Amino acid sequence: MGSKGKQIVGLDVTDLIADLNRAYADEWLAVYAYNYMGQVVTGRPAAKQLSALLLDTSKDELEHQQELAARIVSLGGKPLADISQLAASSNDGYPTPPANEKDFDAIVKTVIAAERGTIEVYNKLAQKTHGKDMITYNLVVHILTEEIEHEDEFENLLS
Repeated sequence: MGSKGKQIVGLDVTDLIADLNRAYADEWLAVYAYNYMGQVVTGRPAAKQLSALLLDTSKDELEHQQELAARIVSLGGKPLADISQLAASSNDGYPTPPANEKDFDAIVKTVIAAERGTIEVYNKLAQKTHGKDMITYNLVVHILTEEIEHEDEFENLLS
């Protein structure tokens, strides 16, 4: 981003990059966890539906990670490079899959908890950037909208 683009950001850019990097780490962890659970879930006829939803949601989380990385770079930062630091650098840590891949409800509850944590993160980022950094704000609202949809989809599996 050019100097005027950085100048119009009404926030501490270093602090904003740190916030975005934590969200970036969250997204990577979700990509891995959801992809893993989507590959191993078994046990119910609905497991195929859950698998498809997990794998599809994993793709959305990868898209979010890529969008966050692009914004971090445009602000003059670098996305977190050390994969071994993802969990420590994230907001909520790794959404650890249940040990039993047949425990449909536990898998769904793990994902719902992760989505709720992410919704909190993006809601706070939206409030922080509103009226101060419209580019990041628009990105965060886009991601927040999708995370809310994810929560709803997974909640519907339990009902």
